[in-house]
Amino acid sequence: MTINGKNISRRNFIRNTGIIAASTAIIPSIFSSCNTKKKSINGKVNVASIGVGGRGSNHVVGVLKLAAIAQLVAVCDPYEDRRTVKAQKVNEFYAKQKGLTSYKGCKAYNHFQDVLDREDVDAVVISTPDHWHVPIAIAAAKAGKHVYLEKPVGLSIPQGQKLREAINDSGVVFQYGTQQRSGKNFRHACELTRNEVIGKLERIEAWCDSGKNNFAPIPTEAEAIPAGFDYDLWQGPALKRPYSKVRASNKGAWFIDDYAIGFVAGWGAHPLDIAQWGNNTDETSPIEYSGTGSFFAEDNIFNTMNSWDIHAKYANGVDMHFCSYDVAKPIVSKYRPFMGHGTTFFGSKGWVSVDRKGVHVSNSEWLNHQFTEGDIRLVKSSDHMRNFIEAIKNGTPTVSPIESAIRSDTISHLCDILVRSGEGSLKWNPEAERIVNPTSKITSLFTKESRSPYGDILNG
Repeated sequence: MTINGKNISRRNFIRNTGIIAASTAIIPSIFSSCNTKKKSINGKVNVASIGVGGRGSNHVVGVLKLAAIAQLVAVCDPYEDRRTVKAQKVNEFYAKQKGLTSYKGCKAYNHFQDVLDREDVDAVVISTPDHWHVPIAIAAAKAGKHVYLEKPVGLSIPQGQKLREAINDSGVVFQYGTQQRSGKNFRHACELTRNEVIGKLERIEAWCDSGKNNFAPIPTEAEAIPAGFDYDLWQGPALKRPYSKVRASNKGAWFIDDYAIGFVAGWGAHPLDIAQWGNNTDETSPIEYSGTGSFFAEDNIFNTMNSWDIHAKYANGVDMHFCSYDVAKPIVSKYRPFMGHGTTFFGSKGWVSVDRKGVHVSNSEWLNHQFTEGDIRLVKSSDHMRNFIEAIKNGTPTVSPIESAIRSDTISHLCDILVRSGEGSLKWNPEAERIVNPTSKITSLFTKESRSPYGDILNG
């Protein structure tokens, strides 16, 4: 078969992406440690950025800011102009930093496998559309590359489970792109909750943007694929569809169910992650779900869930209300200034609520609470990318590890399955990671179809 102009056999594609990988037999600690110690430049972690659009561009800047401990050696994107311009800017940055007239240490690639084949690449930052997150992350882990993965995890619960297996088997460092954990306000709110400064935790409210008002008509004719854009690679494991500008746009990648499950995961990952952190449930998730939701209109090319009102109950007795901002606004506005996203913890003594602008509390004294020896203190990080790089260099934990990523992502998927099934409620066994007594409709929604050869890594 041919992929991106490369004539390779199915066997070789599978071998190269790590589906049949002898590396899983290698002792994880040896496998991961030799990546940086043997191949880094001047002790720096060699990083490749896969996907350098909007969010990926931010991560490129984030790596460049860490020039003392990390070196960006490759950028990868199916848009030719995007990757070449980004590589040029990176090289210009390093040339100026090193006092050189020119520098060519950062290479541009179309296909991620060419990046993973480089022995000198220690770590990858994956900022692709959601449907590519898990396949590339699995391939990277099985190639021995440390992984920084943008949220959400993937398009189904089984995809996340396969990624966790690959990360754990390879022993590579993993950082999930829930960067709110590197914000002091979020850590402070969770520490107030975990130490029961607000009293015994009783319930949680978590909410976020849903993209509800977005609209684009369904194209009636196929559009010409722009020169320099590898659309087949962009579609990857998703089912093949005719090209249109809106389909391959950011909004298309967010709100078309070939590529995502919508902002219930794409934005929901953030408030849910903080809810899990504050509830001390990073290794589990709610056991019961009930509620409703709605989807974009049928004449809209966007077709993911665009509004939801879900109640979930944890085994520890805590209830969580997870909803889109339109549902949340009249509820949250009653007790604090409204923001389009946030997480509130309600305890027996009061509440603490946090968003990206600050912390709100029912008792102002809690803002200046002094923790003492013996109190629960969470992993401290002031920079998500630095935390990732330092974890690679020093063997320290990341603030957003693989287990917490999978567990919070599971909540988004169960909310989506609940609403799409029309069942009204479902029960989840977090130990076995399966739906209890699923209906045939629920079972059909649990997995996601993918196409070969790009999806072979998901089916292997």
